[in-house]
Formats: sequence, C-alpha cells, structure tokens
Amino acid sequence: MSKKSQGANAVRAAIESAETVPPPSLVPDEVRRRVVMLENGLHRRTDGGLQWVAAPFQVAAETLDEAGNFGLLVTWRDREGQQREEVFGRELFAGEAGELRARLAAGGLTILPDQQSRQAFGVYLNVIEVSGRARVVSRCGWHHVGAGRVFVLPAQVIGGAGHRVLLASGARAQAPFAASGTLDEWRRGVAALVAGNSRLVFAVACAFAGALLELSGDDGGGFNLKGPSRAGKTTALRAAASVWGGGPGFGAGAFIRSWRATGNALEAVAAAHSDTLLCLDEMGQVEGKELGEISYMLANGQGKSRADRGGAARVQSRFRVLFLSTGEVGLADKSAEGRKAVKAGQEVRFVDVAAEAGAGLGIFEQLHDEPGPAALAELLKTGTRRFYGTAGPEFVRVIVGRLAAPDFQDRLAAKIDDVVTGWLARHPDATGQVRSVARRFALVAVAGELATEGGVTGWAAGEAEEAAGRMFRAWLAARGSTGAREDMQAVDQLRAFMGAHGVSRFERWDRDKRPNAEGEVVAEAAPVERVSVQHRAGWRRWIEEDDGRGYWRYYVTREAMGEALAGLDFRAAVKVLAEAGHITRDKDGKSTVLRRPPGVEKNMRLFEVRSTIMGAGVDDLDDEPGA
Repeated sequence: MSKKSQGANAVRAAIESAETVPPPSLVPDEVRRRVVMLENGLHRRTDGGLQWVAAPFQVAAETLDEAGNFGLLVTWRDREGQQREEVFGRELFAGEAGELRARLAAGGLTILPDQQSRQAFGVYLNVIEVSGRARVVSRCGWHHVGAGRVFVLPAQVIGGAGHRVLLASGARAQAPFAASGTLDEWRRGVAALVAGNSRLVFAVACAFAGALLELSGDDGGGFNLKGPSRAGKTTALRAAASVWGGGPGFGAGAFIRSWRATGNALEAVAAAHSDTLLCLDEMGQVEGKELGEISYMLANGQGKSRADRGGAARVQSRFRVLFLSTGEVGLADKSAEGRKAVKAGQEVRFVDVAAEAGAGLGIFEQLHDEPGPAALAELLKTGTRRFYGTAGPEFVRVIVGRLAAPDFQDRLAAKIDDVVTGWLARHPDATGQVRSVARRFALVAVAGELATEGGVTGWAAGEAEEAAGRMFRAWLAARGSTGAREDMQAVDQLRAFMGAHGVSRFERWDRDKRPNAEGEVVAEAAPVERVSVQHRAGWRRWIEEDDGRGYWRYYVTREAMGEALAGLDFRAAVKVLAEAGHITRDKDGKSTVLRRPPGVEKNMRLFEVRSTIMGAGVDDLDDEPGA
C-alpha cells in the first residue's frame, strides 16, 4: 500500500472514530422552559407553578441505528428499584406518543395520563439535547463501528469502537444470553465431561464456530444430529447451548429453541443468535414443506423482502448463523413428508450426521467412570443447568486478541483449507458439494482448537479436530459417494422406480431364445409370475450365464424413464447413469439401444437398464456378471 493510501485510510479512520459534535440548538428557549426534570421527576410549568408529570428518568444518549434512524437511550428505575434502559426511536415521539408511554409504563415508569401531562412528556423528549452518542445494531455478533470491530451481546460489547454500541431492544428480548457460574466451573462441570465423546465435543465446538463465520468468510449453515429417541441428542444440544447462555430454572436449556415455528418467526430468532449458535430441538415438529425454505433462509442469512405500511420496501433482516439441530429423522425424510425433494444446495447447507457414536452407548463413547450413559447424561444435565454463558464471550475475547495480528484472518482461512485437504486426500475427485460440507466441518474443528489454545475448553490439543474428522467421515460414509448430489439422485430415483415397478409395469420378454449381440442367452423358462402388467413402462428379460447365474435386464421406454427421473435434468441424469454403467450405450455411443420387443413390429429405441442399478452407490458399483 502506498504512503498516500495509508494516509487517506488513517484520516478516514480518524473521522469515523471521532465523537459526533451536536449542532447548535434550534429549539427556542421558551419551549425548553415549558418542562423541567427535577430530582423527584419530570414537571411542567403552569401559571400556578410546577406540576408533576412523571417519575424521574434520564436520557443517556442520542442514538443512530444501521438504517439511519435517530432515537434516544432512556434509563429509569422500575417500581422495584431495578435499573432499566431502552432505546426509543424518535418516530415514537410524534403525535400522542402512546406507544412510547405504554412501553415505559410496562417497564415500571409512572406517567400521569391527563392530556397536559402527555403533551409535556412528549415536549421534553423532543427538545432534550444530550452530548452522549451511541450506535444501535439490530443483531448480535460482529459489527464494524467507526474504525473498530466489536462483538455485541445483549449485556456486553467485546472489543473497542470509540462509540457506545447497543443491541436493539427487540433483538435483546429474543435470546437468553445470561451467564451463571465461572468459566472454570463450566470447564469442570461441562467441558471435562464432554471430552472423549466425539458427538459432544463436536456439538460444543459448533458453538464456538459461529463466531468465526465472518472472519473466515464462510456462509451460514448447520448440522442435524439424527438418531432415535433417548440416544442423547438433547444432551449434546444442552452442552452446546451452555457455551453462550441460558436462564434461571432451565439452565442452558433456556437457550435452546424449538423447530415448532414458522420461517417468519425463525428470522428474528436467527438474527438474535447471529455469530453465536442457534440450537433447534426436535426437527420432527416443523412442517416438512417449510423445512427446505427455512434451511435456505438460515444458511443464506437473509430474511424475506417485505413492505412497510406505506408500501415501501423494508430493510431485510440479515444475520450469520450456524445452527445445531436434533431430530429422529433427517432432511430428506422430513422433506418427503411435505412431498418435497431435497436439492443439492439444501444438503450442503443442512448436514445430517448420525447422533449415535457406534460404541453401543448412544451418543457417548467415554463414560468418565460413570456406571452408564444415563448417569453421565444426568451429570451433564446438572452441569449445564448450573454453569452456562461464560465460554462463548471468553472465546470472543480470545479472538479479539488474535485480531491484533493483521494476518490472523489469512492464517485462519489457510488452517481451514489445510484440514479439508487432509480429510479429502483419499478423495481427490470429490465434488464441490462434498468440499463445501468438508469446509463446514473443518470450520468447527478449527474453532474448537482455537478455543482450546485460548484456555477456554480445557481439552487436549487435537480433541476438537479429531471429533470433527470422525463426524465428517461418518457423514461421507452415510452419503455413499463423493460425487454430486444430482448424480446420486439420478441413481437413487431410477433404483426406486425399478424397485417399485420392476414386476408390475414391465412385461416379461422371453420369446427370443437366440444368443444376443453380447453373447448372452435368454433362458428357455424364466421365473413364472402371475402378474398383470398395467401402465407398461417397458420389458424385462431373464438373462442366464453359462455358469447358471441369472439376472433381469430391463428395457425402459422414453416416457417411463422421464417418469423415473422427474425433477432432474433429463439429459444430464441419463449421462450420469450411462457413465456409471447402469444404462448400456450402443455401438455409436447413444444412451438408447435398438430392440424389437414381443408384440412390436419394428425396432424401437429403449433404455437398456442393467441390474447393477439395484446394487451399490455410484462410487462403489460391482460389475454385472458378464460385463
């Protein structure tokens, strides 16, 4: 960077970080003198003297939000003597200011209801001038304010900005980021019991990963712990939630949200959890037809476009969120309930992982001297009920310290890339979809390791990366392929079609007993079946090898193949099936072959489908006998 550019940047940073100097007052003195705040409250001036209007309150700062709207930060003591504060937009001061007075009254501030008092109250807030300035943000997480970067939570702002920064009242009410206990107590009562259990370590590392999304340049997304009831999924969710918050009586459970909500409702919830972790329990409670749209909304970090009362476009809610979900079913099964097919983009953003660790102990592998999984789950439940909300903010403080190094973000991205490269070393042909999912797992791994390096978790070095690696490998094994989802769908849909209709819709073809072009001989007596073919999709021939092995060969019409591959790019899907060896190409390389089935006078082009379609996945096919 040139010296001239450095100088310009320094000037810009100085201007942005400087306190705004309020302009000279434009309010006439006679207007300001109509109201006065004394020790016992707000008063209005009358011919007979001062008349009491409202209990005492203070205007601490003039505020400005991200949309350029001004407001006031008002502080007061409620009827029980507790200090309260809230930002009120100046639009609430217009007219009778009924909503403003109602909100203050609900917060325990006494205001006289007569017309003169209402007018005096509005005059005071409209004409008051304060030197304090504050910036209001609409969501939790990272924000650039002036020349600084800060991390905003409801009760604290981590980092320096040169301005006071506040979270908007609506966002503050959405997520319980309260804390209980000390970080050391959390380490002993939660993190130590999680160690040695890959699913639990992974869940807790997910909680740290959300704070790295902006810094690493990654998009949002999430994971769904899928498994049977009582496998321990909610235990993992509580452990993850305890990183950021909870509430009295419920502990970390108060931080967990339910899937039983509409996409619109989850927008506000997601914004309140931006750059932290959104915990969603029991995916079975969401409507299958909504799940796909919700997963896109959460991953893309953008709410719906809406109009205000005047018809103008409202500012869309924006956020960055990593979510951790639990459910007895996965994305595909739940979407199928709403008669929706899973798209490749959804699979990349919403990753199903097995909750059971394979050790016969449900989600657990290491019981830490407890007599059984139930005992350890109860111990973790107790720990997360008592200790929560300290690890997340401490992790952010660690990251703020690392950000002092100008190359921290470059090193962070490079570390994530290194982890992905190591995991996919045996899969050099992995598609972009698989690599995207691997990167999200790697982000979790790196976040967990950074938390350990910073003294937050108390785990051994490598614990988080090992856990995330095991989870990724389990996901990859369950997926069955490193290919593109669309390729897998072509195989899956044709396999499902053949499995469902292989007998009922394919007419048996056993007329021709001569060897065919491939040297195969049709059996003289194919297995006898008493099935009436309706809505014919094609024909099937029983092929028998010299050694006595036999299998069906299917000949599918163009119309029936279109039915089998509905919802996919037909040409691309046929190409995938042919390249995988499930469809026979003719000598000219075409994906159909010329055949004359029984009862047909002329040759016709048909898709010749081999029996391999009923076998393994795209990357693990066994050749059909005689191929």
